[in-house]
Amino acid sequence: MPTWYCIGILAVLANQFAPEMGIASLNPGKAIMWAYIGISVGDLASGFISHLLKSRKMAIFYMLAFTIVGVAIMLFGNTNSETKYYMFCVWLGLGTGYWAMFVTLAAEQFGTNIRNTATTTVPNMVRGLVPVMIFAFDVLKKDFSVIISAAMVGAIVFGLAFYSALTVSETHDKDLEFVE
Repeated sequence: MPTWYCIGILAVLANQFAPEMGIASLNPGKAIMWAYIGISVGDLASGFISHLLKSRKMAIFYMLAFTIVGVAIMLFGNTNSETKYYMFCVWLGLGTGYWAMFVTLAAEQFGTNIRNTATTTVPNMVRGLVPVMIFAFDVLKKDFSVIISAAMVGAIVFGLAFYSALTVSETHDKDLEFVE
């Protein structure tokens, strides 16, 4: 969910953050582009990090920690220019670039007889939560600022992600020849 929170709220809705951050304007298309540049590098890096740690779940945990620091600084730091905002989009992309490893980890939780179904279903469920996150963000904006609303949604998203990363079964070096 943090990947789609960063893309679906912080990048796609970047123009909503500009006024509160004192930025003349932000182009959501550029924010998305810079985030995906970061995601591309992060996806490659996550494999190396996982290999070094000999743990997929700990690699995801550390990348989540890196991302939440970036979100906190982006929202509550002195992000007062277009360049800084886009720089944070790259940072968040780097941190959430564990998507391929997330899909792999999800698939490896299941036996060979249903692994294909799990591999396609799990990421689609996460993507399907984007409208829920945006709806929550929009509802919160009625009573809170854009920044606080984004932080509140982010706290829930990252809380669930950290819980999941810490409680999912490790699959690094696990024999995957099993049937459910």
